[in-house]
Amino acid sequence: MPAPASEWAEAYKEQARADMNGARLVQGREASVLAMLLQMVLEKLGKAALLRGNKLTIDKARASHAAATRMVQLLGVDRRACERLRWAPSVLKQRVAPLVQQLERAHPQIAAKGPCLEYPWEDSSAKVLWPARHLSVAAMFGPKHPDGLLVFRFADALCREFDAVFQ
Repeated sequence: MPAPASEWAEAYKEQARADMNGARLVQGREASVLAMLLQMVLEKLGKAALLRGNKLTIDKARASHAAATRMVQLLGVDRRACERLRWAPSVLKQRVAPLVQQLERAHPQIAAKGPCLEYPWEDSSAKVLWPARHLSVAAMFGPKHPDGLLVFRFADALCREFDAVFQ
């Protein structure tokens, strides 16, 4: 008999917290690595939240890389959850959700053979590019960039308050 969704949700949440510890270590040092780690944190938190809420199956969670945006969208319309997180729904909907979606689209499996967070890619002129230098979404995670700091603060708060937010 397979493990229940609650165990999977707990495992995704705990691994997200471990990934967030790594993100704290590289913040301000390597923007593309921070972007990659935050994408991983938010993806795992999204899977954990959606599994807890019975909005995602275990099989879908294991195969998909598109849970973070959905989680943020659901949070943005849940005033009680936003209060527990201490974030305004309007900030989640208007500022955080588009940034999380950008990160999510830069996942290698979603980006296909195009620009992504983890690997070099070839552009239309056959030039090989890589995330640390050429990926615009990664650049926003440089020191003091307001968008990157917003996503970092959101991911950090969600790691800390996850159990209160997704009861």
